[in-house]
Amino acid sequence: MTPNRRLLPSIALLLTAAAWGSTVVVAKGAYELMTPAHLLISRLTLTGLCLLPAFLPHLRMKRETCLRGIVLGLIFNSGLALQMLGLDYTPPSLSAFITASYVVFTAILTPVLLKQPTPGRTWFAVLLALAGIGVLAFGHGGGDGGFGFGAAITLLSALLFALHILLLGRWVEPETVQSLTLMQALTGAVGALCFLPFAGYHLPSTWELWWPVLYLGIFCGAVTLFLQSWAQSYVPAATSAVIMCSEPMWAAVFAIGVGMEELTWQVLVGGGLVVSALLLTAWPRHRARFLDVLTEELRSRARRRG
Repeated sequence: MTPNRRLLPSIALLLTAAAWGSTVVVAKGAYELMTPAHLLISRLTLTGLCLLPAFLPHLRMKRETCLRGIVLGLIFNSGLALQMLGLDYTPPSLSAFITASYVVFTAILTPVLLKQPTPGRTWFAVLLALAGIGVLAFGHGGGDGGFGFGAAITLLSALLFALHILLLGRWVEPETVQSLTLMQALTGAVGALCFLPFAGYHLPSTWELWWPVLYLGIFCGAVTLFLQSWAQSYVPAATSAVIMCSEPMWAAVFAIGVGMEELTWQVLVGGGLVVSALLLTAWPRHRARFLDVLTEELRSRARRRG
């Protein structure tokens, strides 16, 4: 796929990252009115209910596609559940920063699972993104949140998100996007309903309870799940991870917008580094060839010294 034709899928991934960034802010606010379990059950069930009628014709699929969709759904929704549970113990900004570490896991796992070398400029973009995430974390709760239980399970969720990105990139094709999206959503909905009897669940009764459920279930659930699946049928997994690791930058933007955070130099510098990493991944390959050469030269020198 040419760089120009990859632009629209990259924009879709960026929109997905922005939606994910808003998730931690909306969910954290919703926890004042409902438990994480209630919010997660409502969100996942609504996502499945939205996508089922929309993609009903694609419910008939090959057995292999069905099994792959179930595996992807189990991985993604388990990661989401861990992230939402960790958010109950972790400041929203710190949760987003830790979650974005899936860009590192993706770069590390790509050669192992996909048998594909990670390009030098992708590693350079990973370093830029990590630097940006570190600066953002330093200025938005990363230093005073502590690496406790919430942060630990959030890190585990990041590993699952990285695995999801890699397997989705390996399995999804333009003709299976709808089927895989539907199976992921239905897997999450069925899993949520299985926990319903043990959670003391009850339907939201007021608009104050319903609006975060609708936003997270429809836009951050059904819409972004489809956008990610469609975009990753065109964009490599490592590149997708770097683009979507802009999530903490978006989390900071939304937190500032609703008055939860203040605009600081850390936001400007850290956000600028993350944006630079995104631009680097989208830059035409022949113009970024020098970074691949530079990275390979540094590796060669390190091997010689070793």
